[in-house]
Amino acid sequence: MRKIFTLLIVAILASATSWADTWTWTASTKEDLGTTTTAAVKLNGKDWTVTRDEVNNTSLNYGCIQLGKKGAPEQVTLTTSAFSGKQISSVSISCASYNGDHKCSIKVGDNVVLTEQSTSTWSGDENSAKPISVEKLSGSGDISISFTDGTRALYIKSISVTYTDSPEPQKTVKSLAITGEPTNKEYYVGDAFSTDGLKVNATYDDDTQEDVTAKATWTRSPATFTEAGAVSVTATASYGGVSASTTCPVTVKTIANTKETAYTVAEAIKLIDNGKTGVWVYVKGVVSKIVTPYSTQYNNITFNVSDDGATTTPQFQFFRNQKDAENTYAEDPKIEVGATVIGYGILKKFNDTYEFDKGNYLVEYKAPFVPTYTYTWMVNGAEVKKSLLKEGTAVEAPANPENIDDKVFTGWVTTATVDANVAPTYATIDATAKANTTYYAVFATLKQGAGEKWIKKAASEITEEGVYALISKDGKAFNGELSGSYKGDGQSTATAF
Repeated sequence: MRKIFTLLIVAILASATSWADTWTWTASTKEDLGTTTTAAVKLNGKDWTVTRDEVNNTSLNYGCIQLGKKGAPEQVTLTTSAFSGKQISSVSISCASYNGDHKCSIKVGDNVVLTEQSTSTWSGDENSAKPISVEKLSGSGDISISFTDGTRALYIKSISVTYTDSPEPQKTVKSLAITGEPTNKEYYVGDAFSTDGLKVNATYDDDTQEDVTAKATWTRSPATFTEAGAVSVTATASYGGVSASTTCPVTVKTIANTKETAYTVAEAIKLIDNGKTGVWVYVKGVVSKIVTPYSTQYNNITFNVSDDGATTTPQFQFFRNQKDAENTYAEDPKIEVGATVIGYGILKKFNDTYEFDKGNYLVEYKAPFVPTYTYTWMVNGAEVKKSLLKEGTAVEAPANPENIDDKVFTGWVTTATVDANVAPTYATIDATAKANTTYYAVFATLKQGAGEKWIKKAASEITEEGVYALISKDGKAFNGELSGSYKGDGQSTATAF
């Protein structure tokens, strides 16, 4: 009886115990990650992806994953989906960085289980790679191990993961409830509905509840949008053999548009960011920069537009713009900065440039607005000249008017009347047109005695009667001042001045 009892206890314990497995990779030779910043590598039968800011592997042949030297990337991330469907209980990575300044963070599924723990310092020996571990986890999903803040090389010697088969819920799901609102309610034809923003809550047979959003699977009807308009989407979540549905109204638009509904630069950029490339659309904007002037070799032109014409706001490029769908330009189209345009082309992103692919063309061009100004010239109440000039055009004054009786022309002013007892402030004629302006001619009477009071003549030249002259001995006119020992009015100096 005692023996049977003992066997029964062992059987019960065995059925209740889930034994854990541990996967371990340890480098024996240098792992070759190739020449790309994203590298797929198989470590002890499991697929991992390594991403780094730049490729700069050291030439030293340590038995490690070696990342960088002086130009080490600041961020390195290792990810794997190899343990999907497993319950992960621990993650450990043996690593070191040249200056010991890399910070390690570990994420399992949606949960960050370790945040910025410093690595050990590399001392030129593989044994200086020390483990960073997270124990007693209870998570599932992709594993992500990231390193930040490093300034020199990073060395990874080994990785291990302890896991068990992910169990089905031990409690029975009685019901599911979907709450929340979808984050995105606007789509384009060809898109699929996103359940982001919706949450799934499970109620078990013991009346406990759990947020199972990350564990639930979704189906959608329709699976993708095929027509534009108002659409009602039925989203169904399933977990633990139970399902629940909710209805979400959304708006579906077609990407194709018309000249009248041309996209703004901001709208075109948003489309590209959402993956809507390779489609013909209309885009409008104000020319902000000529990137490549018209070339007689290629008969096209490249320019940028923005929504406000500025170069500091988001830019969209008309790359190798041509005359129409089939023809390049036969001559310079003289596209100007400030012009308002609507173009038709294929949306594309080249590196960081949002653009129309080559072959795009304009369907509307409005030259930039240039103000015009009126310049008017008035003489004795009569208009003698009027010019309508574009801003920046040279201003040309008329010829000086003839004298009027005993009055002579003295200049132009911009006021219709002047005070006869005050010397007028004469206007400086604008060199180029910049404002509506009227100029008025000023005339003045030449009074008796006006003009030069002292006339320089040689003594032999003075022949008129009644002329008073002050002449120096050498024939120069007296300057009005006596010098030396000479005194008295009417006398000239004997020396030159």
